[in-house]
Amino acid sequence: MILTISIPIGGKCLLKPEQNVDFDSDFLENEATSEITINVSKKLGIASDKIFHYLKKFVGDPVKKGEVIAEKTGLISNLTVESNFQGFIKEINHYDGNIIISTPAGEQINKIKAFFKGEVVELNNNQLKIKVGHLQEFNLKLVTDNFGGQTFYLKDPTKPIFALQTSNKILVIESISAYLKTKAEALGVKGFVTLKTPPQESNLPIAQIKNSEDFKKVLHLNFPYCLVDKQYIKIYFYR
Repeated sequence: MILTISIPIGGKCLLKPEQNVDFDSDFLENEATSEITINVSKKLGIASDKIFHYLKKFVGDPVKKGEVIAEKTGLISNLTVESNFQGFIKEINHYDGNIIISTPAGEQINKIKAFFKGEVVELNNNQLKIKVGHLQEFNLKLVTDNFGGQTFYLKDPTKPIFALQTSNKILVIESISAYLKTKAEALGVKGFVTLKTPPQESNLPIAQIKNSEDFKKVLHLNFPYCLVDKQYIKIYFYR
């Protein structure tokens, strides 16, 4: 079966066709970046959920310094929002009216390890296709980042967990308390997959599965690996 992985804009994929990939493989090379947040709705005096009507740039579009990224046309004059930075549009948030511009932070190059396993079967500009054994896809309600790795299923949260079980793994759990979250982070967990809304203020990536029936299927499958795709708001469990 084929697992499709989104390649972030600005990232250079280091993998090659027919390569066997594991968690020690170098996946991406990219420049270190900074993120600039601009509150477009506040600058134009519009409702946050209406910003798409005024934008001149969208996710993935390059932006030059001084370029207009949003404009509101009036009877007497126009209001514009210009970028003070060069980069590209990373995110548009219609809940708070913000856009995020990713801009180079210097000449430093970052390498990102693969958070998936399999054989590379196809590579293009924005997608990587990996051959895996069995695969199951589920919709997400909330996702904070692209991530993945080996899974650890904690079906009984009253049982103690240990670093040997959880280190460098994704913790799959129906509901997680603030205490258990803090403990899991200290034990080296790489991220969380939950059914119920997880506690806030975690430095680790989080994915929340959309409904309880899907979560039951996840536990039944008990697949050893998972991959979360923020762009498509989906999670893939595979082996």
